[in-house]
Amino acid sequence: MNILFQEPIVDKSVTYGKFSKGAGNNTFPYGIASIAGYIIDKGHDVKYLEPNIEGMDFEAYGQYLMKNDFQIIAMSSTTLQINQTIKTFEFIKKIKPETITVLGGVHATIMPSETLNASKAIDYLVIGEGEVPFLKLISCLDKNKAEEIACIGGVAFKKIGGEAIVNSPAPENILRSADLPTPPYHLFPMNKYIAQITYTKRFPSYSIVASRGCPFKCSFCNGSAVFGNTVRYKSPDRIINEILTLKNEYGAKGIIFLDSTFTINKQWLAEFCRKYIEKKAGLPWACNSRTDTVNESLLRLMRSAGCWEILYGVESGNQKSLDIINKGTTVRQNTNTLKLTMSLGFYTYASYILCLPNETESDALNTIKYAVNIGTSVAMFYLPVPYPGTELHKICREKGILREDAEWEDFNAWDFSNPVYINPLIGKERMQAILKRAYNRYYINPKVICANLKEILLFRQDIKKFIYALKGIAGLFK
Repeated sequence: MNILFQEPIVDKSVTYGKFSKGAGNNTFPYGIASIAGYIIDKGHDVKYLEPNIEGMDFEAYGQYLMKNDFQIIAMSSTTLQINQTIKTFEFIKKIKPETITVLGGVHATIMPSETLNASKAIDYLVIGEGEVPFLKLISCLDKNKAEEIACIGGVAFKKIGGEAIVNSPAPENILRSADLPTPPYHLFPMNKYIAQITYTKRFPSYSIVASRGCPFKCSFCNGSAVFGNTVRYKSPDRIINEILTLKNEYGAKGIIFLDSTFTINKQWLAEFCRKYIEKKAGLPWACNSRTDTVNESLLRLMRSAGCWEILYGVESGNQKSLDIINKGTTVRQNTNTLKLTMSLGFYTYASYILCLPNETESDALNTIKYAVNIGTSVAMFYLPVPYPGTELHKICREKGILREDAEWEDFNAWDFSNPVYINPLIGKERMQAILKRAYNRYYINPKVICANLKEILLFRQDIKKFIYALKGIAGLFK
């Protein structure tokens, strides 16, 4: 079948809010790319479109649809982008009503019935890990066996009478490590991606995902909803070959591992690092980690293999808050790992959540004080975003105020002009003031200024990165 995978038409301001001018444009869509690779291997014709990067408005997009004859158009969506995604699907049905539309991703997985009820323009949902159910779906459509779709695990749709059929993902939908696909990079506008600057040392840098699944139970995260709790890694050789392809064919100057926690499997990581050195891959790389998954010997090996930056989700300087969000770490553990990582020469990035349920203003200010005292090179601060389906959503409903009039765009981790959750012990206006205070105090910290000036003056990082960063921070205070 002739299939188009694409991104929804979404303005940057929807996704990044006040940080939009410093946010780059997009990160390589590894999830969709993996499904595309899997489908191509099964003999289907696939194209990809990123209308936002191409500068398409709906008029130009409509012309594109009329010039091409796609039988199926598939997208993925977060909760934040779902309204814009639905708008894009509705436009498709207006221009080409015979086109079959398919939606996947975390929002569809968490709320399938609500998503189907939101618009008639969505024909099918793919729930959970997408490759196997999507292949089964298009195979049924290709062979005119629509009646068999009701038996596919991980597919949801509405019957003609309006009844929603939601099939839970089947166990066989979870791919084995050896079966995880390689993206067909040639389909994507690789020369147009500007990756998230907080992870970028040199441009262009490209994102890769080496594993799927997350065993942790953080209450604010629904990361395991799509890929499950069992962690599966591609082999180190396969990942390094992908990196060499990006380097040799697409001019990559850096790699960003967007695995939720890249450092879970120490044995795998040690093998990867050794082979990365042996094969002289040579590109600097960044990754996400947790303070309870690394030690000094592992960090030293990562550093020798080219890891230059690590992001730790520290979340809070208060132990009671770490316990509320079920983080599974301690303040002392976080402190020790952050200091160790910085001492070994890593460009260290920490993230924090302020005004969590049960926190007072004093607690939130303590987290700011903690972050300033540690003084990692980069820190990002957020207010709680209780995504539907997470444990934090339940906690916030019980211990605070969830806005009943909230739109999906308000579930935004970059723009808190109208937060979904209000901590009753602090209040909306004070929460917003505390967030601004965090950035203000942090980035006038001499320790942070000196660390980043060294990066600039010694040409350790691309100067464009810091220009983007200044634009993003300036947008916060407008």
